[in-house]
Amino acid sequence: MEKFEGVANTLFVPLVARIAVSKQFPEYFYDKKALDLEKHLPEGADKGSSEYTNLASCARYYNMDKMVAEFAKKNKECNVVYLGAGLETAYDRLCETLINVKWYEIDLPDVIEARQKVFGTRPSESAIPGDMFRLDWADYIDETSPTLFVVSGVFQYYHENRIIEFIQACGKAFPNSEMIFDARNTSVFLRIFRTICLKI
Repeated sequence: MEKFEGVANTLFVPLVARIAVSKQFPEYFYDKKALDLEKHLPEGADKGSSEYTNLASCARYYNMDKMVAEFAKKNKECNVVYLGAGLETAYDRLCETLINVKWYEIDLPDVIEARQKVFGTRPSESAIPGDMFRLDWADYIDETSPTLFVVSGVFQYYHENRIIEFIQACGKAFPNSEMIFDARNTSVFLRIFRTICLKI
């Protein structure tokens, strides 16, 4: 059986959270694909996880899934692009009801290789290897279609200036786009938002 190998252990943290919450609180958040992937996790992947951090992580997915669904429903044909996708399973949670979406996952080559070994190839989904900040991946996506970028659990590892420059670059490359992302706190979000608005 294929195991996720050759990637950092931090890659497993969100997946472990989705598995745990799907088992403990399925009435709130249920991710069948995450449960199916449990057998592919290396031993000790759940080390350091707690009920609180797992629930906090899945609260983010719960809300972002709703935003993705709303975006897809207001656009006849659209792209949904997960940047720094890791082992994201949103495609599996949402694709049956959102049939008008082209799904993309962008991450570093070793992560995409690990994904493809276990996920395989699926309809309307493309996994593209590359550094999300370089935007080489943009050449593979139709920039004329409405596009939603989803950045989950990524920006907290980078300086605000780099994040702002990246968001602006995405807006320039995809004029008909929106982005949803999480921030450590409201003040960080507001600083990023105000800076971007001032530079538009």
